[in-house]
Amino acid sequence: MSEDKVIIYEESGADPGTDVMTIRNGGGRTRVRAVDKPEEMVELVSRLVGEGVTQIELCGGFGAIWHAAAGRAADGKVPVGAIYYGFESLAGVASYKTRFEDGDVLSEAFIIVHEGADPSGDVVVHERADGGRTTFVAVPDEATAGEVAEKMADDLHLIELYGASGPEGAEPVIRAVDGRTPVGVSAYRR
Repeated sequence: MSEDKVIIYEESGADPGTDVMTIRNGGGRTRVRAVDKPEEMVELVSRLVGEGVTQIELCGGFGAIWHAAAGRAADGKVPVGAIYYGFESLAGVASYKTRFEDGDVLSEAFIIVHEGADPSGDVVVHERADGGRTTFVAVPDEATAGEVAEKMADDLHLIELYGASGPEGAEPVIRAVDGRTPVGVSAYRR
């Protein structure tokens, strides 16, 4: 059975029924979806589980309370992960949150580990009306995730790493950015 993963983040005015990005190859499929409000994320999780997805990951902006709600919506049928930040990233992510709330122009990247992905072609840059941007880039493995993060870090305010194998998978990215930008990695509700 091939993998069918979905990453969900929040963006004003988003349509939860539309894929922002899709990576599809022999390694399965990974899609990125956006929702306008956290409540829509919970509804989307229920719908995706019914469609047969095999894994769901949530943006760090949802936080633990919404992660728990998504886990309940999945009813134990699929793993539901969410981005969390290690101690080395706490000051940077706190600064990002404050700047976001103040309306600053910010740029972030979602680095997505998907076997067989090509970061030169599996990339979508979403320019926002406020001047900021979100870059979605798929990489074939965690070592490449570190290389991509190192090249992008100086132009970013935040990196979220999806599809990695926990702390071991995040290590190459955290080491590559060397404190220049906070790095979040998925943890799973059990």
